[in-house]
Amino acid sequence: MKKLLSIFFLLFCQQIFAAPKPLERVEPLFWWVGMKNQQLQLIIYGDKIAERTVQLNYPGVSLKKVHQVENPNYLFLDLEVSTSAKAGKFLIQFIKKGAKTLAYNYELRERDAKNRIQGITNKDFIYQLMPDRFANGDKNNDVVKGLKETALNRDSMYYRHGGDIQGIINHLDYIKELGATAIWLTPEVMNDQPLASYHGYAVTDHYQIDPRFGSNELYKKFVDEAHAKGLKVIKDVVHNHSGNEHWFIKDMPMKDWVHQWPTYTQTTYKDQTLMDIYAAAADKKQMLDGWFVRTMPDLNQENEFVQNYITQNIIWWVEYAGIDGLRLDTYPYNNLNYMAKWAAQMKAEFPHLGILAKLW
Repeated sequence: MKKLLSIFFLLFCQQIFAAPKPLERVEPLFWWVGMKNQQLQLIIYGDKIAERTVQLNYPGVSLKKVHQVENPNYLFLDLEVSTSAKAGKFLIQFIKKGAKTLAYNYELRERDAKNRIQGITNKDFIYQLMPDRFANGDKNNDVVKGLKETALNRDSMYYRHGGDIQGIINHLDYIKELGATAIWLTPEVMNDQPLASYHGYAVTDHYQIDPRFGSNELYKKFVDEAHAKGLKVIKDVVHNHSGNEHWFIKDMPMKDWVHQWPTYTQTTYKDQTLMDIYAAAADKKQMLDGWFVRTMPDLNQENEFVQNYITQNIIWWVEYAGIDGLRLDTYPYNNLNYMAKWAAQMKAEFPHLGILAKLW
């Protein structure tokens, strides 16, 4: 009997003192000191993270507000990174009485002192390419275990063909010999969708290059090598929607993270309604708030948390890789008040950044 009680007590203690699940996401992945905008909003994702209080202590960094939202697996932290803050790492602690403290080592980096970002003008000859369809420089990443799509067939219009960033690097001289001065890639970030994920416009992780294309480090190397050959780089960014397999769609922070409808409602694709002063409000709403397709939820850009997430992500990529310009996908489908605010924030950080928008 005593032995049985001891086993029960041991199991009870294991339940009480078991290590909590680690944080699944902290984004942006890291940040920089010396940014024009001193405000930084971190998105924290982890099992019931909202049950914990937050503490940090680092000179020049202050925690201004902790936002709890509908989903207890999220916290949004408003930080101020003052001009006195130095590059380095600091602990962010997530504390709950009676439970083991979770800690995350967040990093602030120095900004690159080189004037890398050259901008785009009407003098540039832009070569557009789709990474999956251009050149296969590394056959080892053609199929990545664990991803939802593993089909590889160059005879298919919808399956992946195996092109990657290394293939682009290998052909920079070819592109330059054509007379191009800039390269525009369709989105190269993670698209872990089960079908037709090759195009890149159904993002499932905003902070990771799709492993079938390479890595974040390889993308940065590509930009550096393009610059060394006198070629600029344009990054294709998608404000309006994501893929429905995105981690923040599968477990949304709040219901209005995306535009919701009583039943599935697709956009009309009729941007003329936005320019017609006599257009019905219902037509404008469906054009703007309807989903692009079923697998691409329409992000709610009236939501300030969504705005911060998108804006900070694009700032992160420009600062990280030294990109020269941005091409904005599906521009008319966006909230244009937000897009004006976004453009002002981008130009404040990167005055020479080139911005192009798609109207179709």
